[in-house]
Amino acid sequence: MKKNSPPAKPRKPLSRERISKAALEIIDEQGMDALTMRRLGKVLNVEAMALYHHFANKGEVLDAVLDRLVDEVELPPRGSQPPLERLRHFARSHRQMALRHPHAFILVPTRRFNTEHSFDLYEQVLQAFSDLGFDAALSARYFRTIGYLASGAGLADIASHARQPDATPVRLETFDDTRYPLIKAVAPHLQKGNLDAVFEFGLDIIFNRMRDDAKALQEKKGKEKR
Repeated sequence: MKKNSPPAKPRKPLSRERISKAALEIIDEQGMDALTMRRLGKVLNVEAMALYHHFANKGEVLDAVLDRLVDEVELPPRGSQPPLERLRHFARSHRQMALRHPHAFILVPTRRFNTEHSFDLYEQVLQAFSDLGFDAALSARYFRTIGYLASGAGLADIASHARQPDATPVRLETFDDTRYPLIKAVAPHLQKGNLDAVFEFGLDIIFNRMRDDAKALQEKKGKEKR
């Protein structure tokens, strides 16, 4: 007598969350070029066309992946710390996310934030600048400057840890000391063990200026009230 076959497991329904999670995993494991709608469908055990019920195109998938990366950048809640400390924590967290996602991180500096999810974080960061008394123009300048430092540091860290695709090791011991004496002198200070100190040095430059600007604005307001 033929045995009844076990009932098939119900297929887990597709969702934007599942798709973006799988997309990020593909990028993390195989690199940005490995992400195609066909491969994404295969990983999720569906036809690629099924994905288009949730995302209009690959660009929207990448926007959702960017949202997942944004989720990992921490900004302490308003009121939990002074604005400058909150922003410093934000910059550090931004940079740390790069090493967790060396292949996907390139989306952060190169792709526009254009979802409500990413705008939520954007608004919270700008609120911290506003709490310092900065107007829209000054907030924009510092937002960009901190982003430049954190994103640039993240990309440099990825390179320093040889985490980018097809990385090749740097062998300074083979360099000609007479031809590259300054590179030889600087190199030890740019090794992985010193990257945190270099980043904090950059933050000090920016945040000392921010502190001075905030103090000057407070003093100006105080004089206007007299």
